Amino acid sequence: MLVHTRSVADKVFEVWRSPGRFTKNPDIVALPSGRLLIIYSDTDSHWSQENQVLTLLASDDQGRTWFKYREVAEHDLRRGDERLVTPRLSRLSDGRLVVLVDQDDYGHFHEDQPPGNLAFWSADDGATWSDVQDTGIAGFEPDRMIELPDGALAVGSHQMRCRDGRHGYAEILTCSEDDGKTWQERGQVAYDGDHYFCEGGMILLDGGKELACVMRDNQNAGYPGWVGFSKDLGRTWSEPQMAPFHLHRPYGKQLADGRVLVTGRNVLGGLGTYAWVGDLRSELDYQVGGPRMGFSADLTDEALVVHNRPETECRYILLPPESVRSEVRMEAVLKVDGPAGTPVAFLAVSRIGVAVAIAPDAVGIGKGVDRRRPADMTRYRRVTLAYARGLCRVLIDGETLLNTTVHPVNAPLGGMHRGGPLEGYTHFGQAGAVGESHWQSVSYESRNRTHPDVRWSWQAVDGRWPDEYQRRRLIQIHANEPTPDRGPDHGYSSWVVLDDGRILLVDYTNAGDERGKSHLVGVYIEPEDIA
Repeated sequence: MLVHTRSVADKVFEVWRSPGRFTKNPDIVALPSGRLLIIYSDTDSHWSQENQVLTLLASDDQGRTWFKYREVAEHDLRRGDERLVTPRLSRLSDGRLVVLVDQDDYGHFHEDQPPGNLAFWSADDGATWSDVQDTGIAGFEPDRMIELPDGALAVGSHQMRCRDGRHGYAEILTCSEDDGKTWQERGQVAYDGDHYFCEGGMILLDGGKELACVMRDNQNAGYPGWVGFSKDLGRTWSEPQMAPFHLHRPYGKQLADGRVLVTGRNVLGGLGTYAWVGDLRSELDYQVGGPRMGFSADLTDEALVVHNRPETECRYILLPPESVRSEVRMEAVLKVDGPAGTPVAFLAVSRIGVAVAIAPDAVGIGKGVDRRRPADMTRYRRVTLAYARGLCRVLIDGETLLNTTVHPVNAPLGGMHRGGPLEGYTHFGQAGAVGESHWQSVSYESRNRTHPDVRWSWQAVDGRWPDEYQRRRLIQIHANEPTPDRGPDHGYSSWVVLDDGRILLVDYTNAGDERGKSHLVGVYIEPEDIA
């Protein structure tokens, strides 16, 4: 099984169930009285086909037990309402509570479509709620409403935009200077027509002297999350920088000691909700992604030894090349053991769509029998995948073994990994369920047209795993690996710091539930857990 250097998964407890329903995307706040409130969407399924009830839960014992407090709003698709998606709950300095929620992205996601974000307000700690306000805030998946030092209210969201003939996701910041009555876009956080910047989590640093936005990249092709900074309260933003993690729906705040804690659904590592804590300004840098599921491997003085087993997946994820016009070189020194003719290990590069399959007695490109050549891979050999200008070569110890050409019109873009080595990522590791591979070193270089070049290397003799950073710095909050009858669904977390210094995190998960259903979970994170 997947072993994590840091984990609090054994502390997970059940917060709430709605029998026969899907409990979606909880958001938690604390009131001055000590009461905790959670807003969540009570729906028939993850992507609701019937109705959604924005449900408010309350706890008067620091989150140990919860009771249903109010229903804020309900939409029913069967009577013509639009779908409600992800509610967010904020408490403002004047004591007001506000629930923001987006409507069906098919009708409000593009810049040429009308805004669809709604707000509900409460002046009595959630006992009663206003009628719906159509805010005019553009985009989808709004972040929490926050207060800026200049008195403005601010909300992050993302929107499909097209500039210079290229369309992609833009993260934007929308502000109100009249206490939430009217809203105007203040700044564009990130957009380049390439990366899919979305689900930005706004973080006030040092009391508001600087604003940070941690974003998801929805390409899911091996890119990590991104972080942008603003020193003028969101009007202009720095170029986004790569984060050392990729967390969907990142939720972050600055702790009292100055560090930033970010939580969300992990994509470049073990399946589940994870946390990262550190200095957000100084620690931004890409880090290699690790196995997403259970795996069996040993790191010895000589090599990383991967033991192929059924239902294991030991693969390490790298940045993709920018496009089929990049020049790429991936190289590994390895040997494999296993049945003749059976691939045991692989090297794969997305965007050019080439995978090298390595069996004990042969090396091949892709799955075709005619793309395979004999090679003794039971002893250490240097395998190189070299690509430039449409020509891909596979070399063994410097001698060309195989050639293939890549046509730009047919080259896949890459995306979420869902199966074999040809699908989705630039990565290397285990192929199949039998045999074992011994990896002494791996290096990767991608020279790109407009994106920064990529250079990465690893060798077992250094005593570090390829994903050493993630193993040591990411904290598993709760796990959720796939089963034969369902895929994992979780990861829209939020948290509050309690008076005693603990952190209470809440999330939803379908772990252990019947197909199409979920429940809410919580975790108390002690200060030593994030030391």
